Amino acid sequence: MVDQPYGFGALAFLALYLILMIILGYAARARRKVDNMSSFYLADKNLGAIVLFFTLYATQYSGNTLIGYPGEAYRLGFSWIMSIGFMMAIVVVYLLFAPTLYHLSRRWQFVTPGDWITHRFGNTKLTVFASFLFVVAIANYLLAQLLAVGHIVSGLSGGSIPFWVGVVVLGIIILFYETLGGMQAVVWTDCIQGLLLFMGLIGILMVILTGSDRLSEATNWLIIHQPFKTSLPDGNNIRTWVSTIVLVGCAAAVYPQAIQRIFAARSSRSLKRSFAFMAFMPMVTISSVVLIGILAIPQFSGVKGLETDQVMPLLLKIWAAESVWLYCMTILVLTSIVAAIMSTADSVLLSLSSLLVKDVIGQSRLAISSEARLTSWGKYLSWTIMAILVLIALSPGLTLWGLIELKLEILIQTAPLFILGVLWRKYNAVGATAGLALGTLVAAGLTLAGLGKLWGWHAGVLGLSVNIITAVFVTMFSENKISNRN
Repeated sequence: MVDQPYGFGALAFLALYLILMIILGYAARARRKVDNMSSFYLADKNLGAIVLFFTLYATQYSGNTLIGYPGEAYRLGFSWIMSIGFMMAIVVVYLLFAPTLYHLSRRWQFVTPGDWITHRFGNTKLTVFASFLFVVAIANYLLAQLLAVGHIVSGLSGGSIPFWVGVVVLGIIILFYETLGGMQAVVWTDCIQGLLLFMGLIGILMVILTGSDRLSEATNWLIIHQPFKTSLPDGNNIRTWVSTIVLVGCAAAVYPQAIQRIFAARSSRSLKRSFAFMAFMPMVTISSVVLIGILAIPQFSGVKGLETDQVMPLLLKIWAAESVWLYCMTILVLTSIVAAIMSTADSVLLSLSSLLVKDVIGQSRLAISSEARLTSWGKYLSWTIMAILVLIALSPGLTLWGLIELKLEILIQTAPLFILGVLWRKYNAVGATAGLALGTLVAAGLTLAGLGKLWGWHAGVLGLSVNIITAVFVTMFSENKISNRN
């Protein structure tokens, strides 16, 4: 007899959700009247405040957040509550450049981040270089989603659905509706995912904070058995916190899929209202998943390595048997995690194909192709990318938080192209290229040398510092040189 920890009702609920995703793919395809890049990749630039909020929410709170963050809280204890600040930092960074970038995108009809880089700096080599970093970073991000979906589906089924089946089947479903409906299908699925996730996490948070002694009992157990997980952080950990705020805030704000959502907003007002809603989401989302990770410590002491990414589904399995309310909330949370993973994965896949088609292939001889043909190329690339990453995901070697950090170390090097690019008029292609190259070299060199953190500072943040200093120095030097010639 196969163990079904959540009953067959949970699998039926998940199956209904997946069927709905396929239906939405068909509906989005029927709604799309033209087959150009703006329609397929930006949903005709017509996303209102509520839809934009949910799709940004789904982009931020992905599978590696909802599975990886409890795992990290399990490893570190109460100090991981600081991750609330990490997610709030993203909204702060958005506000530095997003409103101006939105207005420019409307005027110049941007589709990809590369369109902005080419427009701002007038250098296609810089665009290709930045696009390469985007592709490397978000391909890693997509890999993390596939790992997370394998873990959660396996846990939801009690192991009756193997890890590899979850990865392959859900990957195919993502490809199916993303290829059919483009961003329109993606944002519709994001709305459903966001509602499920919000309701489930609110219900779980209420259970943790009211009407039970779960949190106090877990805290007392930690004080006795693992006191370092309740102690105040030392100087090195505080530096790491500050470093992570910079890393997550700057890197996550320039996700290509997030930049494209800025381009897809219906109006400036819609964009600002969606950011206002986003500012409050870390208090609910991150608080819930961090507390789940902490409550898992006494329940599953001794879990190590990759297995720590399973503590959330393992704990929810125990809670589901305690009451009907907890069972319903558990099913909502677990299904919404699958939904979050899928909606993030399809967003990343969409951005990957658009970057490769428009900013890489589009710079070659194929640039003369029609937009419909280039969009078709993007769909073929989506299937190829997914096939490669599914094969890699079947042999996982890093924790989900490890994959998050690796992705952010690379992606943060592109942040000056948007933040400085919007805020500093003198910033030029020579300075941007020099900064991007040297910053990437420092970040990659330290990471490959096994120095992911130096004195508590992430390799990516150290690389960003070198990036900005180099960019400012080279820009000023080149400007002065031009002035002297004149």
